[in-house]
Amino acid sequence: MNYSFWASHISYLFDGILLIFTLSATMLGAITISNAMRLRNVQMSWKGGHLKGYPLISTLFLVFCILLLIFTFWKDPEGVLRVAAYNWVGINWFLVSHMAAKVYITDYGIVKNVNDPSQTVAWYQIIDLVERDEERGSVYTFLYFMKDRNGTFVNEKKCVRLELVIPNRKKKAFRKILSFKLGRRFNCRFTKHSDIEEPH
Repeated sequence: MNYSFWASHISYLFDGILLIFTLSATMLGAITISNAMRLRNVQMSWKGGHLKGYPLISTLFLVFCILLLIFTFWKDPEGVLRVAAYNWVGINWFLVSHMAAKVYITDYGIVKNVNDPSQTVAWYQIIDLVERDEERGSVYTFLYFMKDRNGTFVNEKKCVRLELVIPNRKKKAFRKILSFKLGRRFNCRFTKHSDIEEPH
C-alpha cells in the first residue's frame, strides 16, 4: 500500500470525525436554545462569561475559525467547505457556552445554567442568603434544600450553596425582586468556606 492510499483513508477518517462533531454541536445548540425558550416569566437576565460577559475559550475558538476561514478562502478555496464546518462547530460552541453561562431570574426562581437542572433553584427552596460587595458586583450566596422529583426534601439537615455574581447595573432591580420573593424568611447559618450548611 502506498502513501496516497493511507493519506486518503486518514482524510476520510478526519472528515467523518468532523461530521460527528458538527452534528453533535448542532444538536447541543438546538437543545440549549430550546431550554432557554422554555423559560417562562423571565424577570431579568445577564451574561456570565469571563470575557466582558462572553465565554473566553469558545469566543477565542470562534475568532480563530473565522480568521482561518478568511485565510483559506484566500489561499485554498477548495478547502473552504471543511473549514466552514469548523466555523459551524465554533458558532454552536459559542452559543451553548454563552447561553449556559447566562443567568436568568424568573418568577419561579434562579436559573444559573439552562442545561443543568441542578443549578435551578426555586424561590421556595431558599432558606437563607448572604451578600457581599466586590469590584465586579455583588456576590450573593444562597442556601437551599435539595428536593427530589416528587418535591420532597432530600435531606432537611443539609443546605446546599449557590453563589451568584450580580453586576452593579443589575443590583437595584435584583434586590427589588429578592425583597418581593423572599422577604425575611431565612433560618440557616452560613459558614464562608463550607459547601454544606447546618440549620439552627
